[in-house]
Amino acid sequence: MTFAQQGDILWLEKNAQHVLVLSREFFNQSGMAVVCPLRDSAEPDALHIEISCEAYRGTALLEHLRSLDLQARHYRRISGISYEQIQDISDAVQGIFDYYPYSL
Repeated sequence: MTFAQQGDILWLEKNAQHVLVLSREFFNQSGMAVVCPLRDSAEPDALHIEISCEAYRGTALLEHLRSLDLQARHYRRISGISYEQIQDISDAVQGIFDYYPYSL
């Protein structure tokens, strides 16, 4: 059985939408994956990262992270993004959760 890989662009049949796999393979082997939706275009924003590869061009909406049970979904792999694009997206997602020391 093959598992989704980080950076894979998947087509979800039931939801009729593209998603980008953000989680690493060790997590995806559980049958779950952390993904974000992809759109053809979106308003410019720090959490809207443009991606492109030979089979897809669009925008990852990082503020809409979610985990999906891929075993329960009908999906197919469309393509994958480059390592550099994965790094940019991982940095942006990490920024959502960065600790910022502040005092009250």
